Amino acid sequence: MFASSHMTRTLDTLGKALRHNMLVVATCRDCERQARFLARDLATFYGQGRDPHSLKFRCTACDRHNCKITLMDNPYDRTPETVVWRPVKVKL
Repeated sequence: MFASSHMTRTLDTLGKALRHNMLVVATCRDCERQARFLARDLATFYGQGRDPHSLKFRCTACDRHNCKITLMDNPYDRTPETVVWRPVKVKL
């Protein structure tokens, strides 16, 4: 009855994730540590046309770049244990 191909859209850019107020979650495949970022912050930093899965993250615990990127809804009832990181550019 309904075609699901036009009802579901892929969030393939930071701009689309920004419009849906999503979080970008980077999970280290080696130590399972997670970091969450607002798609709005990453879109400001990297541009709205950037694919979130192309972003390179480094785990601060094990110092590796082996991260899995996922998108999740922003929980409006955020608990104090939920930490959202902000991207920064470091000058050396």
